[in-house]
Amino acid sequence: MLKRPGRVAKGILCAVAACGAGGLLGAQIGAGPVRNTVVTPPKDPWFEAKSVCLFRLGTGPMPQTANELSEALQRGWAQNIHFPDPGSVVTMEQPGFPSIGALRLNLTDGQVRITRQGEKKDRIKLNNKVEQELQVGKLEVRGDPLLVRKAKIHMNLDASSAQLVLERDRVGRPVMMLQDANAGKLSFQVSVADAEALILRTARDAAADYGITVESMELKITAETPRNLRVNLHVATLVGFVPAGMTFKARCDVDDGMNARISGLDIQGDEALGPLISTLLRPQLKKHNGEIRPLVGFPAGKIQLKDVAVRVDDALHLDAAFGT
Repeated sequence: MLKRPGRVAKGILCAVAACGAGGLLGAQIGAGPVRNTVVTPPKDPWFEAKSVCLFRLGTGPMPQTANELSEALQRGWAQNIHFPDPGSVVTMEQPGFPSIGALRLNLTDGQVRITRQGEKKDRIKLNNKVEQELQVGKLEVRGDPLLVRKAKIHMNLDASSAQLVLERDRVGRPVMMLQDANAGKLSFQVSVADAEALILRTARDAAADYGITVESMELKITAETPRNLRVNLHVATLVGFVPAGMTFKARCDVDDGMNARISGLDIQGDEALGPLISTLLRPQLKKHNGEIRPLVGFPAGKIQLKDVAVRVDDALHLDAAFGT
């Protein structure tokens, strides 16, 4: 049955990482203050903020007016999200160009398009050549909720005195990116049940390539303080017809400089094959024990993460502040 145990172990680990459980284990969403840290964090952050700061503008020409920008934003969102009323997604106040009083993007009730198994993801790679700078007095992005499969994710972003830049990706498509903001807030909320369901569905897709069936997952998240997070994730799988259960555990602490330290990262196995697979995976996980990195990296400009706080009840609540 286990002629290639390394491949089976890799499949389990890829399933967990691909579904974002690695992100939960890495605790991108909070932790308690860590002071007098002598370890210098590496430059690469745990998480990139590109998905929050980057806006697709479709495949048309580069916008030259406020009206063209509005139409391009609608085209860009439509590539990845289906809206019940596409015409209500973009609204503006004082729509000058390149200066806009307020730009509001309403993603509420939008259904996110899911990349099918085997389908190549359309990743944006910027050419880093700014063609136009926009000044926006108030930028708002609302998703109350945004629908991912059947999960409801509530996401809200507010930025004041924002600077956005227009450039192209490496195949020539126009994009807009948040480069600077005087002050901003980001809030995120998802029920634990919905997070668990998303992890399970994505893990099943990732594990299928390795002949592994992910039967169930049980996720437990505990926020001991607004900046401390513990995660316990139990994964029940079948390798062929043989059961293999694993429990992943981790803790994360975020210091006042918004650097995140992972500790207590471990795995324990149960059922027939769980102990063997856990033994194979444990050395890979422990490489990251005690690792410290900046929590979030922004793609450009002077924006920095200023604060982060997490709260857990029947849902996971994240509040973050950023700015220059």
